[in-house]
Amino acid sequence: MDNLYYKEEIGSEVLIIGGAEDKLNERYILRKFVEMSGGKSASILVIPVPSDFPIATATLYKSIFEKIGVKKVSVLEANSSKEFLNLNVEEVLDSITGVFLTGGDQLRLSSILGGTKFLSELKIRIKNGTVIGGSSAGAAGFSSTMIVRGEPTVQPLKDSIRLCPGLGILQNIIIDQHFTQRGRINRLITAVSYNPTNLGIGIDENTAVHIRKDGILEILGSGTVTIIDGSNISYNTIADVEESEPFSVVGLNIHILSRGVRYDLNNRKPIEMVGDYLQI
Repeated sequence: MDNLYYKEEIGSEVLIIGGAEDKLNERYILRKFVEMSGGKSASILVIPVPSDFPIATATLYKSIFEKIGVKKVSVLEANSSKEFLNLNVEEVLDSITGVFLTGGDQLRLSSILGGTKFLSELKIRIKNGTVIGGSSAGAAGFSSTMIVRGEPTVQPLKDSIRLCPGLGILQNIIIDQHFTQRGRINRLITAVSYNPTNLGIGIDENTAVHIRKDGILEILGSGTVTIIDGSNISYNTIADVEESEPFSVVGLNIHILSRGVRYDLNNRKPIEMVGDYLQI
């Protein structure tokens, strides 16, 4: 099986947040992003492109990172395709150790950043060690293929979701956010059934996954992460049913993980923590 995580392409660590992370109290998840980016010596760039209210959203995160102790926090003020074309990309990314994408609308994110020199340069920086983090829509956009629309359904339906290309920062992974809170398991099952090469990762609110350089995924926060693995599907009728009909799928592996359990993305298997040791 090909590697899911592609360690040779992603040289950095990644923090994927399911949305609605704690911004007022302990801020554990956002503190983790700061730690990954270099602690108080970090230089963080906030990208609010997905948000309907980019100025307010960016101001909030900038304030939080500064309160945590980061002295260098900048905001990417470009919010349209035209503005991105006119960016001095090297200047914007110079000395940045951590890039954070906010929530909002992942289709807005991909339609504005997709194909830009900025995204190409950002991927190079990530490969060379710049940390990338995102919340909600910002996190969903990391995927090479992402869910952009899809309402909760009683059962998986062929036409229950809409997929489109994401930013392509992570390969062969589909991320869904606000997962348990919005009842999104059926739409992630549908997304994986469309192409079982993709590993589905559903992340609850105030919960995050930290993907290490070695492809090990660690769970952070108060909720759970649902992993949907279609690599052992033996029967799948999604191509045969009508658009609005349910389909059959046999052989899905579903894991529900909380703090204390890790997951090996490259080998598609959970790893239980026993003290300070990994038990496979």
